Amino acid sequence: MTPVSLKHSLHTTVGKYIFACIAALLLACSTVPMRADVDDCTCTIDSLISDNLAICIGGTNYVVDVYGCRRVGYPPLYLAEICSGSLLQNQYTTITRVCFVGAKPLPIDPQATFNAILCAWDPCVTPGIMGAIVPPLAGARYCWTTFFPKCVNVDNGTGCIYKCGDGCCIMARRFERQVDGSCRETLRKICDVATTTCVSPCIEIECPEPVCCD
Repeated sequence: MTPVSLKHSLHTTVGKYIFACIAALLLACSTVPMRADVDDCTCTIDSLISDNLAICIGGTNYVVDVYGCRRVGYPPLYLAEICSGSLLQNQYTTITRVCFVGAKPLPIDPQATFNAILCAWDPCVTPGIMGAIVPPLAGARYCWTTFFPKCVNVDNGTGCIYKCGDGCCIMARRFERQVDGSCRETLRKICDVATTTCVSPCIEIECPEPVCCD
């Protein structure tokens, strides 16, 4: 092989190696948030996914830390197969635990707390919340699916709400940019997934709905 051919071969080999490294890095980065347990009710990670979240319950402001699993998808992703895993969404969040930071209502109402979290997790009301963005283009959408536990244990001493069992409610919502530039929720679907029997001190609750303070 001539020196020129050898040099060309070396450059080609090095180029392929660099490309392979970059491709592997991108693949690794893209698969980190793709946890299978985010697509159903069985999240066992219990990681902090939303810290110091401001919520309002009955006209009083509180702060909570939300724990669970979170996966961010890639657009264009829209509402589809809601009750069979909520596939094709921009974001999936599964809640396993909610803890009040500082002041807390007594007693803690898990239903009202989840309702308030859904209000806060609205990119039209709070742009950029949890990374959720509705692009400033008419017709642009952001689809978000949240998994809430159906069976919970409330500890008023620690100020935390804990998930019990694997049953959950699936709340899928679509937020859309309007022609006049405003943003609003244009579609919502709730799926009540069967829960395991709640054993005291755990209690079963209804599927939440977003409730905002005036």
